[in-house]
Amino acid sequence: MNRTSAAGTGRWDLGRYFRAWLACAALAFAPIAAAGVDAVLLMDSSGSMAKNDPHKLRVPAAKLFMSLLGSDDRIGLISFSDNGYPVLRLTAPQPGENPRLLASADKVSSKGVYTNLYAAVRKGTDMLAREGRPDQEKMLILMSDGKMDVGDNDEDWRLSQRLQGELSEALKAQQIKVYSIAFTEASDVELLQSVAQKTGGLFKLAKTDADLHEVFSDIFETAKAPDMLPIDGGEFSVDPSIEEVTIVASKEREDVRIYLQSPQGRKLGAEDAGDNLKWFLSEHFDMITLRQPQAGTWKLLFTGGKNRAYIVTDMSLKHNPQLPNVATGAHVVIESWLEQEGKLLDKEALLTNTRFHMLVQTPDGAEANFELFDNGQYGDRETGDAHYSNTLAFDNPGAYSIELIAESQTFKRQKTLHFEVKAPTENTPAAAPAAPESAAAEPAETTTPAPAAPSEAPVTEPQPQTPEEAAPEPAPVETPPAAKKEVHLGLAIGVFIGVNLLLVALGFGLWWFLKKRKRAAEAQAESDDDDADEAPQ
Repeated sequence: MNRTSAAGTGRWDLGRYFRAWLACAALAFAPIAAAGVDAVLLMDSSGSMAKNDPHKLRVPAAKLFMSLLGSDDRIGLISFSDNGYPVLRLTAPQPGENPRLLASADKVSSKGVYTNLYAAVRKGTDMLAREGRPDQEKMLILMSDGKMDVGDNDEDWRLSQRLQGELSEALKAQQIKVYSIAFTEASDVELLQSVAQKTGGLFKLAKTDADLHEVFSDIFETAKAPDMLPIDGGEFSVDPSIEEVTIVASKEREDVRIYLQSPQGRKLGAEDAGDNLKWFLSEHFDMITLRQPQAGTWKLLFTGGKNRAYIVTDMSLKHNPQLPNVATGAHVVIESWLEQEGKLLDKEALLTNTRFHMLVQTPDGAEANFELFDNGQYGDRETGDAHYSNTLAFDNPGAYSIELIAESQTFKRQKTLHFEVKAPTENTPAAAPAAPESAAAEPAETTTPAPAAPSEAPVTEPQPQTPEEAAPEPAPVETPPAAKKEVHLGLAIGVFIGVNLLLVALGFGLWWFLKKRKRAAEAQAESDDDDADEAPQ
């Protein structure tokens, strides 16, 4: 037992030995070929972070985000407490810059006294204004564990109002999205959520420091919409069109070692890193990049939590619409299709054997799986146009995710959507249906994925319809005439029964009154007869 433990410790130390050069090499492969972004990380360096993030797990999480960006992207970093302090100017991930880029995250401390969220966003906006490229999408990633605090309550309130008001409006006008992270529920959740919603970004809550790498992955998936592979039980299937796979594998504990099993059964670890295998180690996740992976089924060993596999491929899964924020009550048509080298993939032989579906996760953690259809129903534009759709209605506010999946016997593709459903306000008008352009006037059927699994969603391909089995009618907005007739008919029946009961009661009362009078008359007659008998003769 002791000998085995010592050997295990030795292997873990070897992994730590590789960490430095693997961290620098982690950016060598970029999993995304989508349009570039200019992103600025705004990282809280106030003293409270020493308590809430004692192991500085926000640093490897930030490095994860940096590592996932492509050569068309640029990343900057600002550390903030009483003010914002630039640490890294906008820099593109590339071999010559990677060590400096990753090292910038290590410079974020936990020694600040205050938490000036306004100054952080202001400095990030200034960096994008000075250094940002006009043709690039721009974003700020704001992470904090506290509330607005500059040492003066009145000034705290004023700066909070300016951040939610004029500064958010300016960001929206400049098309700069804010992706905000509330680190623990003690953060200024309402403020961070408001700024994200107003600028078209995404709000995420990291309840513990162990959640940070998943939160940064969610933001990456929202901002860059990477192609992914579904992972089931640690397994994922690689097809010949995939040039590269980058895996984010979660750990249950720091002392767990993750391995990757190839289609031939070979067990790979961090010590096997080389030209075609990069391995980044951290306490709660490993990031593994495979270049020119062999086709077949790969498997992650000894992982825990959620795993992700981002890919570079010429066969991509697309979707519409983008969903950063959705209003409560909105009906949204979710549409998905495949593209090969940028062109619609509409080969009937391929699509006939391909299943399009989506896994919806609601705010309470419930999950439900739904088919997408290309039959002119359920929000689908046109039968046989290689675009697959279904309609969802969101009744409850909160954080949702949708995994769009296309799979056949030879390939699998996934896109993951993260979005927030906003709670209604007093003056919020009713939400109108959101659908792709030229979509059908109204979906035939809707599903409601909140608070539990969505209901009434089609789960199997509909059977051919006869003339008597017409497509379902559109969901009515107002009460249909039939329901109104039923309401009037019930009222009429109630009135009829009431009138009859009243007549019966009146009849019974009249009968009882007449019978009483008759008995009184008979009693009087008997009394008169008795008096006559008793009279003197």
